[in-house]
Amino acid sequence: MNMKTISVKRSMISCAGHKCASMFIALGGIVLALQGCQTAPGRADAQPLGKAEVQRLFVGNTVESFNLNTKLTSFTYYHPNGELYQERLWARRTGTWTIENDGRICLSLNKRPAKCRHIVRADERYYKVLPDENGVPQKIVRYRYFAAGNSLAKQ
Repeated sequence: MNMKTISVKRSMISCAGHKCASMFIALGGIVLALQGCQTAPGRADAQPLGKAEVQRLFVGNTVESFNLNTKLTSFTYYHPNGELYQERLWARRTGTWTIENDGRICLSLNKRPAKCRHIVRADERYYKVLPDENGVPQKIVRYRYFAAGNSLAKQ
């Protein structure tokens, strides 16, 4: 993951009392605002991933995902046999998953009908997208990391 970091050398700072504290609070607010921009739902201009790339990311892996609308984090294990195990809000859910020939990943949780979505890569990150009413893909989920194996297995 490519992270940009802003650093300030201690020797370059010359301030006293509340002025210095105010400067750091303002800087912290700017950093938080910029971080918020990274996780906000928005248009996805990237091309959808193909089937092979989606397989490489998901098959046999535990994936952390962040829903950009609900702000919920989920951890999901994508078993190679098509089963999935998910933890969200400290509750376990089970279901099935497949990858379509066009690269869409399809998930069915708790025996509900499957929902199929494309995955895109934008700004060195992976997102699940959903077309809006005009057919323009919108980012709805950001994938934070992909870990090999089943991290959700009972210890």
